[in-house]
Amino acid sequence: MKTGNASILKLAGILLLACAGDAFAMLPEEEKIYVAVEGESKLAVFDSATQQLIREIDVSSQPHGMRMPAAPHNVQVAPDGKTVWVTVNSGHQGHGGQFSDSGHEAMEQEEMVHEGMAHEETETPTDEVVVIDPKDDSIVQHIPIAPGVHLAHVAVTPDGSAAYVTAQNENAIYKINALTYQIEGKIQAPAGSQPHGLRIAPDGSHAYIALLQGKGLGVLDLRTGQLETIPLNGAAVQTAVTPDGRLVLASLYDSKQLAVYDTNTKAIRYIELLDPARGPVQLYPTPDSRYVYVADQGHYFDQPDSDRVFKVDLQQSRVIWSLKAGTAPHGIVVASDGQQAYVTNLVSNDLSVIDLKTDREAARLPVGKEPNGVCIWNRHTGGTP
Repeated sequence: MKTGNASILKLAGILLLACAGDAFAMLPEEEKIYVAVEGESKLAVFDSATQQLIREIDVSSQPHGMRMPAAPHNVQVAPDGKTVWVTVNSGHQGHGGQFSDSGHEAMEQEEMVHEGMAHEETETPTDEVVVIDPKDDSIVQHIPIAPGVHLAHVAVTPDGSAAYVTAQNENAIYKINALTYQIEGKIQAPAGSQPHGLRIAPDGSHAYIALLQGKGLGVLDLRTGQLETIPLNGAAVQTAVTPDGRLVLASLYDSKQLAVYDTNTKAIRYIELLDPARGPVQLYPTPDSRYVYVADQGHYFDQPDSDRVFKVDLQQSRVIWSLKAGTAPHGIVVASDGQQAYVTNLVSNDLSVIDLKTDREAARLPVGKEPNGVCIWNRHTGGTP
């Protein structure tokens, strides 16, 4: 009898452990990493705790039931963490040497028509913004903008009321109501300036825009809609704003520099990147506003591929560390606790996990073809700005 009881208790214990294991497996993720996989029409979603791929989200549109290839370029979580925003361009625009190529887009669209991929009644494939609910990673809205404009980056205001999107080939910035998903306006940038990256100040007063061809910094007053242009030494790819709001940073691809704009004094200084820098792309400051990490990609405009991420001390105005990532580091984001950074590697098709305590790569995760933008969603702290 005792033996039987012991067996029953043992079996019950095993069942309890199994149920507990299943329950643990079903717990929602506390923090997720979203990666725009530009060459495969998808977002890759990772659990930051386990570093496991948990989901792939197809962001292609399907007019008349027919799937149209798409190229997700940038992904951004709203500061309140309630939505995830993705810039999606029609066709696969495989950069192969530049940040956008409207001629290549037109050729892709023509090929789709000849191959019967486009329905006779459909319009020219449209670049759009896709909005995702991070609770279940479902697509809640496709927001069509215009054909062939190359939607580069998107950012959401701190109060969650509006999203701003750069249309590089149209030299414009669109304003979208983040609650109704309606387009509310369009701000025109200087002709030929090609606005690409953008970030919004922590107080929501201004958006800072990288003018790629215009070699400038666009300062957009979000209260008045007025855009001021500040000349820079080189082609600006992306901007960043330190969490204290004091400094605006811009990566200058051709001059291999970091431009630093002081929002109080309006002065600009430049920080030289280490030789042999190949061409910096995205950049991201640390939570204490002391450092910024810069992904040095190269690859575009006939530059060799790089494998470097630079750590820049903003107080000392110099690079203090160079760490190795994958091939052609492109996108970068720093976690809100300052413990890790995530870097997309455009050519090696993976995601580097950087331990910021040691400033070394801790892991390399396969992602898919041409990973581009990257951002973090946290259940408690919301989205990385």
